[in-house]
Amino acid sequence: MSRLGDMIKQERLRAGWSHKQLAKKSGVSENFLKEVESGTKIIADTQATRILKVLGKSGEVFADFESKADGMPAPQAAPVRAPAKPAPKKEAPAQPAAAWVDALGGLMKSVPVKDAWGKIVDNRILPVQSGRIEGVVAEKVFYLSVPDDSMMGYRIRKGDRVLVLPATIPVDNAVMVFLSEGAYFLRKVKLQDGGRALLQWYDYEPRGDVVPLKELTLVGRVRRVEFDL
Repeated sequence: MSRLGDMIKQERLRAGWSHKQLAKKSGVSENFLKEVESGTKIIADTQATRILKVLGKSGEVFADFESKADGMPAPQAAPVRAPAKPAPKKEAPAQPAAAWVDALGGLMKSVPVKDAWGKIVDNRILPVQSGRIEGVVAEKVFYLSVPDDSMMGYRIRKGDRVLVLPATIPVDNAVMVFLSEGAYFLRKVKLQDGGRALLQWYDYEPRGDVVPLKELTLVGRVRRVEFDL
């Protein structure tokens, strides 16, 4: 068993997750995860970082792993001594995972997760190709934490994260994000004649409103949905 595979397995078991649960949260296949843990598949550092971050162990665990992999003992806490006067505060060093994201800025991007009012509440790490995510300039992409269950009939529930790509015109039959009175909301769009659109939602039954396109403030199109088990 590889060191990384062993570490991932230990943290997964400590979290009480199955292979399927961790694979889904990490964006890898269940078979791939099993092969990594058994040592039959070599995993890249970036993939290991993402998996361990899902387990909440990306920083300290990797620091410990890197020191052992170099044949050196893990850093030990210095003995506590009472100084004559308080020592000046020092800025904490960047965690390895954050440093890696900076170093791999051309390959990975920290994408903000926003709530319904645009406040950043979290972030997700996504791969970047030529400065773009899903073909769009990386800086314009964001996640929206779904604020309610108005779209649950379309399998989008409160607390899910939707990846939003910027858009300037509504797309027929797409789930789009709009802005109204300073808050984001989701609706499925059905374009109508006369410059109008049927905005559909589906909580306990399908419903909709016909709205002139000129009255809509369009933010973007939902590319995919992510959720936690």
